[in-house]
Amino acid sequence: MLPLGTSAVTLGLGFLLVFSRAPFNMRTSSLLVPLAHTLVAFPFVIRSLLPSWTLINPQLRQAAAMLGGNPIQVWRKIDLPIIGRAILVAGAFAFTISIGEFGATILLSRPEFTTVPMAIYRYLSLPGALNYGQAMALSTILMGFCGVSIFCIEAIRPNAISEF
Repeated sequence: MLPLGTSAVTLGLGFLLVFSRAPFNMRTSSLLVPLAHTLVAFPFVIRSLLPSWTLINPQLRQAAAMLGGNPIQVWRKIDLPIIGRAILVAGAFAFTISIGEFGATILLSRPEFTTVPMAIYRYLSLPGALNYGQAMALSTILMGFCGVSIFCIEAIRPNAISEF
């Protein structure tokens, strides 16, 4: 849960400090931004999955193993049906968090690998009504994606769990 307690800008600065020296010299890599987005969204994914994960009765897993199921079969036949909807919720929540992430991205992004919030920022920093209109259009698209994601989260959220 540590990324919840720190600013995303602090996370981005930490990534710059760690990944700008050997042996991890990845400062110019296109993987740095997705890695930062993953770390920012990770606590929300855990908070979404944990309630469903605790609902799994260990006796079901033991019974499946006693009946000859290997660990992959137990996972596919017992665990996945119980936490499947929670996995979808966690994925949609991680997507929603990631698509709007600006704090770490402003420090880590490169001009050739832009994100929607960075494009909005760049359009707003340029003068002119056309650039302002493009920033507002991108903001509307971003709000639409987030709204659809939240609607899907509420539609597929497991009914047995009232809070995340």
